Amino acid sequence: MTTYKEIFGKYVKNYSSDPSSDIEGQVWYNSTSGVFKTNLNAGAAWASGGNLATARSLLGGCGTQTAGLAIGGFTTTSSNATEEYNGSAWTAGGNLGTARYFLAGAGLQTAGLAFGGYTTANSNATEEYDGSAWAGGGNLGTARNGLAGCGTQTAGLAFGGQTTVVVNNTEEYDGSTWTGGGNLNTARERPGEAGIQTAGLIMGGQTTVVVANTEEYDGSAWTAGGNLNTARQLLAGCGTQTEGLAFGGRISTVGGSGATEEYNGTSWTTGASLTTAREQLAGAGTQTAGLGFGGLTAVSTNSAATEEYSDPSFLTKTITTS
Repeated sequence: MTTYKEIFGKYVKNYSSDPSSDIEGQVWYNSTSGVFKTNLNAGAAWASGGNLATARSLLGGCGTQTAGLAIGGFTTTSSNATEEYNGSAWTAGGNLGTARYFLAGAGLQTAGLAFGGYTTANSNATEEYDGSAWAGGGNLGTARNGLAGCGTQTAGLAFGGQTTVVVNNTEEYDGSTWTGGGNLNTARERPGEAGIQTAGLIMGGQTTVVVANTEEYDGSAWTAGGNLNTARQLLAGCGTQTEGLAFGGRISTVGGSGATEEYNGTSWTTGASLTTAREQLAGAGTQTAGLGFGGLTAVSTNSAATEEYSDPSFLTKTITTS
């Protein structure tokens, strides 16, 4: 009889409890339950993470799935709250100097960037986070809310939004000063975003109507990309220009959508839906390890929910003879 060792060149490992693994097809023996087990690729999935301490919508976000940053937002008024995520729970960080909502975020948990937004008027304020406190940076050239942002603390990108009208302005940040970049082809507010300053991505948003347009930035100009399958505004995004993730948002009615789409640099394909459908949420991370948090639900209630996206995700299955 042919053995597993003869076929695969290795023995089946013996564990008293199932190991944490993302290796498809890995086989082991669970000595506690007395069965053989394996990992199967279950495709993409959202899983619940730790709730925000402060439920809020219209917040900014940045960082990674295991080191995220939630910035400002709206509770019953403008918030200055900052929270840090460690992959399982949120803890309080240093408060923003200017409480605001409808702002944008970029960078990392230890080197974050917050800009624009709304207080009692449109804001041009920029703040930089060092992992514990916010300090003032250079002001945006155009004060606005409902904008999008991506990049890093020393190479940030701000685009779209509204003043008294919807705008197509793009600005680039060098760590101290914002300068004008190439204008969006479609002026819009409330879009999703991903990428870096020299390879940015904008998707969806609103002109006078909700749109599906995607545009890609090369560091100087925007060009058309593939349209979202589901047009929406007030969505979140993360990832890169060639591996982007768009999720949530408002399609037509308040409360939003759970729709998730993945971008390959050319076109969008459908991914697993959020567990909690919502709009006005924030995002962080990558296409294969995304983070969505906060937002507004269908009953117009601020959400504290956090969800983590994995693509692929893995299921542990018992090996049987059937």
